[in-house]
Amino acid sequence: MKKRNVIAAIDVGTTKICTIIADVSDGSPRVVGVGISPSKGLHKGLVVNINEARESIKDSVRKAEQTSNYKVESAYIGVTGRHVTSNNNHGVVAITRNDRVVRPDDLKRVLTSAQSIKTPADRRLLHVIPRSYAVDGQAGVKNPIGMHGFRLDVETHVITAAVTSIQNLIKTIRSLRIDIEDLVLEPLASSEAVLSEDERQIGVVMADI
Repeated sequence: MKKRNVIAAIDVGTTKICTIIADVSDGSPRVVGVGISPSKGLHKGLVVNINEARESIKDSVRKAEQTSNYKVESAYIGVTGRHVTSNNNHGVVAITRNDRVVRPDDLKRVLTSAQSIKTPADRRLLHVIPRSYAVDGQAGVKNPIGMHGFRLDVETHVITAAVTSIQNLIKTIRSLRIDIEDLVLEPLASSEAVLSEDERQIGVVMADI
């Protein structure tokens, strides 16, 4: 599978396993293959039987490959389950350039600062989502790039998952000789797929049941 032109995702759920393959060669994703199989070896998002989970995922991937004529060599993996937790955190950095203009690398630095919370050894960081920025105390800034200031703050939402649960899932996927592009929280992926930017801005709630 050519990574530049084709991407795949595997949604490992409690009731079913969904694999989707999309062609992105023209700049926008076009779904070319879908595979759905009953989920076995999982309970509430956790792998409880690696062999059964492996066969369920394998069957889902095989169906997607057959409908698309592509082979899945790597994929984005959806993560869910009661082991996932989240909390809010704060990050701050100084703008030290002479012109005091906030640039994209400053956003990277302040997000790195927000990630510096002490994560327990049994937890793995999944996402650090910026909620809002502040420039020199001016709060509620959505995009500070180009603004002038001495200090940049960010309020973030930090999502972590249990290391053992993630390791079991990774082991199951890799046993099928599939590389993992990234791990994505499933409700977050659902909201990105379903909600428009306007809906997210006005506070629409999506219930992922």
